[in-house]
Amino acid sequence: MKSYEVVVPRNLIKKFYLHPEDFGDGAYVVDLINGMYTDVFYKENGDFITITNNKELISYLKSNESKPRDYFYKNGVFALRMIQSYDADLIKHWKSKKAKKISYKISLKTSLPTKFLLCFYWIEVGLFTYNDNLLTLKIFEKDLISPIDIDVAFNLIVENSDKIKKA
Repeated sequence: MKSYEVVVPRNLIKKFYLHPEDFGDGAYVVDLINGMYTDVFYKENGDFITITNNKELISYLKSNESKPRDYFYKNGVFALRMIQSYDADLIKHWKSKKAKKISYKISLKTSLPTKFLLCFYWIEVGLFTYNDNLLTLKIFEKDLISPIDIDVAFNLIVENSDKIKKA
């Protein structure tokens, strides 16, 4: 049976897991909001795709409109965005998890939002807060981002703070 490459709208993805096979960066297994699951591959434009011959999955994915997420900063595999109402379940889930926390007292050359999400390969992995010159990053999805990438993300904010525009 022939397989098809189909876009998996980000708004249909409930949870990401590391892919059990080594396909390199950007390959994950996901739970969809309808209870189905599939493997997905990151695309630089912000989409994920799956390659499948499952007619039910193809029909479901094609019948649902992709609702893009609004990022106020993108750089390579990192993106930042404001917390939205559709993030309520994610934030609630994160409250039950222990986060890896990094904080630095630093004066940045911008008016960053006080709270915003860090995305890695378009996946929400952590939460930045910026109050009283204290920049804090809490990583909740520690299995989806390496310690080196966490440091790169933190440094990205510090080094590019003058280029980041609040949404």
